[in-house]
Amino acid sequence: MTAPSKQVREQTYKRDGYRCVSCGAQWPLSWQHRSASGHGGRGKKAPALTPADGLTACIPCNGRFESDLQELALHNGWKLRRHILMTADQVPFYDRNLGGYFLPDTEGRAHAMKAAEAIELITAAGGYTTKGWRPDA
Repeated sequence: MTAPSKQVREQTYKRDGYRCVSCGAQWPLSWQHRSASGHGGRGKKAPALTPADGLTACIPCNGRFESDLQELALHNGWKLRRHILMTADQVPFYDRNLGGYFLPDTEGRAHAMKAAEAIELITAAGGYTTKGWRPDA
């Protein structure tokens, strides 16, 4: 798994208020990859990770984003489906601590968005599809 640089990790934690975007926990925190990056990472030719590529999650929630919270994570923009044609800085995420949707940028900031617009973008990224749905089906 490709790890973010120390600077990217710190920018992400700062943007998210040093709290898990899912449950609000302040410890133990981890950097959550929004896009799948396991089994060999992103590759040597992939662009460097930015704060838009990750979120602050506590270790328990981070693990649950791959299991029982996976659909919720997709719906909230905490995880992004593989092979989408959008970059992470084009897909907003929901922050439960702030009660709103935010579009992350590559510099470590997040811009508030209206819910309807955010949901439209998350839907375009495949976050609101039902389990098992495939665009080519």
